[in-house]
Amino acid sequence: MILSEIILNCKNYIDTEEIIHSIFAKRNNGKFLPDSEALVLELTPEEMEMQLSRIAEIKCPGFEYFLEIFVLQDFYDDLLKIEEFKSDVKKVERIIYYAEFDA
Repeated sequence: MILSEIILNCKNYIDTEEIIHSIFAKRNNGKFLPDSEALVLELTPEEMEMQLSRIAEIKCPGFEYFLEIFVLQDFYDDLLKIEEFKSDVKKVERIIYYAEFDA
């Protein structure tokens, strides 16, 4: 799967008390890009207390933590209200920027 697909389909993931969905992705030339290889891991609350880099080493070597789905969903909802981010391309670009520099 690629990062843009996960971002645009973020509403398909529902966290529970036992499972927290988190996105891990590979960087291309040092950056997260819309076409970066990505996956969503279902993590327990106990795993979320571990260092996320350690989780990546164990569960998905070569990937890095990107964002938790619930954070992405909240941010995505906010973007839907802003005219500048009506296109999928703009939403994906803004969320990647947020994950890299603001989260």
